[in-house]
Amino acid sequence: MWPSTCSKKVRICLAEKHLDWESRAIQADDKVEEHLEPWFVELNPNAVVPVLDHNGNIIVESCVILEYLEDVYPGMRLRPADPVARSQMRYWLDRSESVLHKNINVLSHNRLMARFLGQLSLEEKLARAARPPRIGARTERLRRYEHGVSAEEEELAEAILAECLDDMERLLAGQPWLAGEEYSLADIAMVPFFQRFEVNQLDGLVDWARRPAVGDWYARICERPAYDEGMALAEAQ
Repeated sequence: MWPSTCSKKVRICLAEKHLDWESRAIQADDKVEEHLEPWFVELNPNAVVPVLDHNGNIIVESCVILEYLEDVYPGMRLRPADPVARSQMRYWLDRSESVLHKNINVLSHNRLMARFLGQLSLEEKLARAARPPRIGARTERLRRYEHGVSAEEEELAEAILAECLDDMERLLAGQPWLAGEEYSLADIAMVPFFQRFEVNQLDGLVDWARRPAVGDWYARICERPAYDEGMALAEAQ
């Protein structure tokens, strides 16, 4: 599904490594949720994209896929050699999921899903909420379908994201990349979320006068051919 931020991470990495690969887009919209079909859940019981099929080996979870690609194709190195820098890289890989992904998901609900859900009956909402295979995903979907996302939840999510970007600003004021002197998987994992900030009109998160070092970092990544390739391919599908 082209809006998937996690899929964009992997596409950018594939492009940076100049790898040949074949895409299979997964449809997920108000009519079809292909990632919840039995054939896909058999590939990934978490029922999320992306999934990498490499010679029949199925690799799931975007940050795991990034490190797998680095292990298998180390020629274009995207993981620092220095252990301290490597630990920094993994810290930001974690932040991309535990902070950015988690909280932009909260903010996207009312902006992207609420209008569609308003057209459904209670029975249709309950049926849709019951589809995810994991109990946590089912429970959260049901909660949002019944109660929505409150203004207080949105305010907290945006504050958490701003706090993370402030951490980035302090770090990038003294070094060019998130893991130190080298562009790495950390930068790849974090950067697609900034487009989502823009799409959701979270102007305070992309105010580069407030965070000039983050703005410079973002601009430098956007100038890389791999960024254009990964993001444009997603939109084309």
